[in-house]
Amino acid sequence: MSKSNPQAPLWTRLLFGALAKVPMPIMHVFGDALGVLYYRLDKRHRAITLRNIARVFPEKPKKERKKLAKQTFKQMGRTLMEIPYVFSASREDLLAHVEIENKDVLTDALAQQKGVFLLASHFSNWELMGLMPAMMGYQTSMIYRQLNQKPLDAYTLVSRSRFGTHLYSRNTGVRWLLKALKNNHCIVSALDQHMGAGNGIKVPFLGHIASTSHLPAPFVAKGVPMIGMALVRQGKGFDFKLKFWDVPCPELTDDKATNEILIMTAACKSFDDVIKSNPEQWLWMHRRWRAVETDENMTQIVHGAP
Repeated sequence: MSKSNPQAPLWTRLLFGALAKVPMPIMHVFGDALGVLYYRLDKRHRAITLRNIARVFPEKPKKERKKLAKQTFKQMGRTLMEIPYVFSASREDLLAHVEIENKDVLTDALAQQKGVFLLASHFSNWELMGLMPAMMGYQTSMIYRQLNQKPLDAYTLVSRSRFGTHLYSRNTGVRWLLKALKNNHCIVSALDQHMGAGNGIKVPFLGHIASTSHLPAPFVAKGVPMIGMALVRQGKGFDFKLKFWDVPCPELTDDKATNEILIMTAACKSFDDVIKSNPEQWLWMHRRWRAVETDENMTQIVHGAP
């Protein structure tokens, strides 16, 4: 167990500490029930999930898409119920539940001493995935999105950084990024969240145009490696496989804007296989394709995206 940071309120430490001691099978039962309840009561996110699944899997019968949506909500419920253990267990206990595949892909990239962009998504237990690089002994940095509830935000911040991960608020700019890359850090960058107006570029994600972060692009264009990362749940219990894969930089042009599109298209494309092979583990209830849902012209061409 890591020592609790005094900035985290006592009640959060007591609550999460108590929940962490509940046997995982029981927490999974509660997680499944929570997911089913969420699916039935939250009409808005249920509709978003079904719409997203239909966009990516139009060939699936409606009944099958509905079944996948329910599985997705149950997976999210399980992940939420696992968080107390993930935020409380020791490094050794957590690593005992994860098999690591293609670790050499990451070590070879870091051997270049340029830093690495670890591309990620909200897949399976993303909180455990976020802890993995630091638990494996790598210097790790990532952007942190603050929660609205300050006590939970403080506890989450402490928990996510307890193995040495450096967290930076979205409001701090990116000057830290230059220093982190110079010090050969792994920069964890999530690619599956919609970026607001002016904050992203439009490239295909799962075959459909979406507004995506272009943070890695200018650095990758200068030689910083990109490595994909996904934590895939194995079976229905608390066992996972952490997969790494190389994302080669595409052939670049003399135009910076074009290069950003080429790089981020390659980055997003690299997630097709892992998400489509385990679709129930991805967070479908996020409005990933909001950029085209509100643009009539884009809506007309979205199904023709590569």
